[in-house]
Amino acid sequence: MVGESATALGVRQILGNSRSFMLGAAIGSGMTARAAERAGADFVLALNAGRFRVMGGSSQASVLPLRDSNAFVAGFGRSEILRSTKLPVFFGACTFDPRLDIDLFLDNLKSWGFAGVTNFPSVIHLGDQRRGVLERCGLGYAREIELLVKASSRGLMTIGYTRTQAEARLMVEAGVEAISMNFNLNPAETGQSSSSIGLPELAARVRDIARTVHAVDRNVVCLLGGGPITKPEELMDVCRETGTQGFIGGSSLDRVPLETSVLEMTSGFKTIHVLKEKVDLLERQLQLNGYRHGVVARSAAMAGALDSAKRLASGTNPVLILSERGAGKRRFASLVHSLGNRKHRKPVIFPCRPIPGSQNAAALFGLEADRENRRRLSVLETATDTSLVILHLNDLSAEAQEQLADYIETGMFTALNGATSMRSEAKVIATYTVAHGLGSLDLTLTPKLREAFSGFEIMLPPLRDRLEDLPALIHHFTVETKGTADATPLPIENSAFLALASHLWPGNIRELRHVVEQMATLPGVTITAERLEPILGTKAPAKPETGLSERDWIIEALRRNKLHRGKTAVALGLSRKTLYNKIKQLKILE
Repeated sequence: MVGESATALGVRQILGNSRSFMLGAAIGSGMTARAAERAGADFVLALNAGRFRVMGGSSQASVLPLRDSNAFVAGFGRSEILRSTKLPVFFGACTFDPRLDIDLFLDNLKSWGFAGVTNFPSVIHLGDQRRGVLERCGLGYAREIELLVKASSRGLMTIGYTRTQAEARLMVEAGVEAISMNFNLNPAETGQSSSSIGLPELAARVRDIARTVHAVDRNVVCLLGGGPITKPEELMDVCRETGTQGFIGGSSLDRVPLETSVLEMTSGFKTIHVLKEKVDLLERQLQLNGYRHGVVARSAAMAGALDSAKRLASGTNPVLILSERGAGKRRFASLVHSLGNRKHRKPVIFPCRPIPGSQNAAALFGLEADRENRRRLSVLETATDTSLVILHLNDLSAEAQEQLADYIETGMFTALNGATSMRSEAKVIATYTVAHGLGSLDLTLTPKLREAFSGFEIMLPPLRDRLEDLPALIHHFTVETKGTADATPLPIENSAFLALASHLWPGNIRELRHVVEQMATLPGVTITAERLEPILGTKAPAKPETGLSERDWIIEALRRNKLHRGKTAVALGLSRKTLYNKIKQLKILE
């Protein structure tokens, strides 16, 4: 069959369009062929060099007598590349073997479905001595030209690999329609120099060869084949200077990006393990410093509250967080959400307002449309797939509390002025402010709502009942105030720390933060009890109601820490030596 195939004609049309920049992929696997097609390549070359690269070798192995090159290429070219791409595929044919029957070989190539042929590996890739041997045996460059001429007569497209102006002239005069100017074969490792030729010399040689080719035939397409180019910006520079019409990439399209990608991905996965170890270490350090889940907690009372938070966070059960004013209910409500299975969705925050009427209920449950108002979407509807954090449950009217209790029990609610029940999957996390010193015994909740939250309460201790957390809290707020994790601890004298520990803290954590912010602005001198008097608004030591002396203060701390002197010293903000001296001086434990 002498006429051109439809596929070959398509390639000829591509290569004949001098206004388009053509990209060929010199590869050795079906996977790379698919990727090249998706990326926009115009044609594919099945080369033994590409297969050697896939196997972990180098392009330089293509000229070594390792295999029957043509049988090698036919194997992976037919089984992988032709089946993996609709692009025209060129066969990289070797003419070194004196047993090669060129006519029979080309007939087979066409019947297999290859659209073109190129002379690769070529004698131009050999040293002068070895090339001279092949030339003298009739197996040199002239035989490669014969291969391409006979391929063209069979309707196969041809690309001639050349290195010099003389070789290029011979190819063009023989009728080859495209040449690939290829000056070296790349080594096996990225980053090694593949030859002594640099980009400036490459540009000069390409320009000279292209001029020679176009002086013979303006229609011949000049392609740049690999060489020292590994990046698109390098190719752009060379093409701008030489007017090259296309590029055939080998190592630059498969091995270099593959090695870079594997290196980056492997390093990334390996780094995850290292980062996990660092995160685990940091978490352990934070826990030793009493900082867990964003909450400072060394005391047994706060540790118990954290355990309850983790237990109640999962599931659809409601959670009621109770504490005095300023003890951190809102932060703890966010913590409960972050520990649950809805943590990936932002919680909906609804603060109840201390206002009369049904405005809170209208916002929480929605408002049915009437003559004067449009329908108002309920907060419960917007929070159906996440947590609904209701702040200041105290300010919710009794009627609205009853409605909330019904929702917690059934998952259904009815908008104000409405008649149709609606469903929501929102998890209710509510906060309630108890009066100073009353704990959870006197709640202004309706019996029905109190029953709905029964067994799901978390009681946050007031600051006066968690003095073990005081040093860590002071340091935490110091860091927050100064805005740096390396903030120097405040120079607090023992008498000042005693004043802080003896204070009633009616405003709890919020009050302590305000006090630390003021202490952080004091001049860089030791903070004494006298300096704290205007900040605390009391005479130090405070807490006169209980008559807590320094001796009683230390005894109380020892009791809370089960006589562990190291923990007691940390809780009191004292050094071990100072604590031992005070125990001996005040005749404690005698």
